[in-house]
Amino acid sequence: MKRIMVVDDEKDLRHIVRLVLEKKGYEVEDASCGAECIKKIGEAASDLIIMDVRMPGMDGWKTIWKLKQKNMIKKTKIIMLTVEKGPGVEIFGLQDVVTDYLTKPFDSQQLLERVDKALNERD
Repeated sequence: MKRIMVVDDEKDLRHIVRLVLEKKGYEVEDASCGAECIKKIGEAASDLIIMDVRMPGMDGWKTIWKLKQKNMIKKTKIIMLTVEKGPGVEIFGLQDVVTDYLTKPFDSQQLLERVDKALNERD
């Protein structure tokens, strides 16, 4: 069973994403901030992280940077899920840092398609 970490400061969004993913048979863990994500990833690795960009304290980019710096996510796929839009954000995010990018509000089916695609990509 593939394990997915959902990181977002919005509790309701984490709950919705969890429901969508668990219905498809994924094991889901969540975190409300970057520091909590780092702690939980240190305890049990994930196959995929769905990460918000804008969070209080440590934002999504800094969280990913810290995880990579500590070699905690060498083969982990990352999908950024954020309200930020625009080609500049997408290009920055997809340059060998993250696997995919999805904007809020999101369609559940589109999220599942992106998750399935990311988890089935070869390194």
